[in-house]
Parts: sequence; C-alpha cells; structure tokens
Amino acid sequence: MDTAAAASSPPGGPRTAESEARSRAELYDALQSDGQRLAVRLIRLLHRMAERSGMNPTDFQCYTLLRVGGSLTPGEIADVLCLSTGSVTGVIDRLEAHGLAERTPHPEDRRKVAVRLTETAESAGPATAPGMREAMIAAHSDYSVEELSTIANWLDRMGNTLDRLSEKPD
Repeated sequence: MDTAAAASSPPGGPRTAESEARSRAELYDALQSDGQRLAVRLIRLLHRMAERSGMNPTDFQCYTLLRVGGSLTPGEIADVLCLSTGSVTGVIDRLEAHGLAERTPHPEDRRKVAVRLTETAESAGPATAPGMREAMIAAHSDYSVEELSTIANWLDRMGNTLDRLSEKPD
C-alpha cells in the first residue's frame, strides 16, 4: 500500500471531485448561515453601542459612518444609510446639538456642505464599546500573520461585494 497516499487522504478514503464539491457546497451553506447570524449580532452590538453613547441607533450609525468614512455630504450620508435627506437633516441636527458633528463648507463645491465629526467626537469612540479592541485581539490571537492577512483580504472583498449588492439600481 502507498503510505504517502494513504497519509494524505482524508478519513474515509481519498477525496474525489464529488466529495470535494459537496464539501465546498456545505462550506458555502455554512458561510451563508454563519454570515447571517453574524449580521444579527452586529446589529445587536450596534444597538448596545448606541445605548451606551446615549444616541438612537440611526444617529449612532451616522456617527459611526463619519468615523470610518470621514467628511461626507448629507446626500452621501442619506445614500449610505438608506435614509431620506430630510431624515439626515434631523440626524445631523441632533449630532450637532450634542457637539459630535459639524457642518462645514464643502472643500470643492461651495453649493454643498460637508459633515464631519468634531475633535471631541473622535475621542468618544472607545467609550461606546469598552473592551472591544482587546476582545478582538484575543479572538484573533491564535491566527498566524498569514491567516490574519487572508482574513483581512476576505473582509475587504466581502465589503466590496456588499457595497455592489447594496447599490441603487439604475
């Protein structure tokens, strides 16, 4: 018996194209269901973080968007958060009233305004998710640098895919 072939075969015998395909299909199913469960958990976390910050979930989403996206126009905020421009005006008004955001002249188009976080708001982020960074570092501590690179690449690809899927139809 070829011990090298036997050693490299999975339990139950050598892999065939059929078992490989079935395994891949099962993995896609697991990715889909686990991804949906992750989305639910992220929504729950967003609501908890909003509670801790004293904001409602929509205002907190805008705050978070400005943290990761930088300065945006009200129209861009409306598009990303799938809100009406009227709703966004209220959100920005509330963020301004709490000293978290400010309207500034748009750097390229004087007809527009840009919305950005204030310096105070930039430092408030960690308070809404105490222990988040430490928990994420601990959750990934067993991965090699190569595995972390693969995960980071996957997240980037999934983010781009989700952006494409969430675009408005023409």
